[in-house]
Amino acid sequence: MPYKLIYFPVRGRGQALRYLAVDNGLELQEEVVSDGAWSALKPKTPLGQLPVFQDGDLHLGQSNAILRYVARKHGLYGKNDREAALIDMINDQQEDIRQTYLHLIYQNYDAGKAAYIKNLPTQLAVLRKFLRKSRRRRILRWRQDQFCSLHHLSSAGQLEHPLPSHPGWASEAEAFHSRIASREKITKHRATDASKKLPINGNGKQ
Repeated sequence: MPYKLIYFPVRGRGQALRYLAVDNGLELQEEVVSDGAWSALKPKTPLGQLPVFQDGDLHLGQSNAILRYVARKHGLYGKNDREAALIDMINDQQEDIRQTYLHLIYQNYDAGKAAYIKNLPTQLAVLRKFLRKSRRRRILRWRQDQFCSLHHLSSAGQLEHPLPSHPGWASEAEAFHSRIASREKITKHRATDASKKLPINGNGKQ
């Protein structure tokens, strides 16, 4: 039975799951929810929000809980509890970065963009430093198909847009997601018209 993603017609918090499914050959059906249909659907969802993920009779809310569930089920969550904890740490740091971005996009775009552009490279540098350290000291057997890597790719695709010409952004972006984006199935998916046309956010800002 295929998995199902119920979500708005945007990349948003559904994109990492899409990448996870594509990269690992998982069948994922999508039910697209329009603005007009959302008010009737909302009280039927587990937590009154989207995305919702279905695996048989299991209905899950919260995008990171969804990613962790699929990752556990398909061996994309490290080799042991220690690796899983480090993956959680990296994924949660990525969530902090995403939350800053979402605050800008949906609440403070005009007034907050300059400060956001100034501060984001510092946030990315902290994460990049840990990833380099983990590879060098073998803290984590880093695999590009681990779910947090695909979360990185999803978020980095959002972050490119506010910072197209910011000094230092190119090197950070390259370190952040270029190796993941070059994976064959991911590359093909990103090149499709459907992927290119899907809006990044729900309000048209990026």
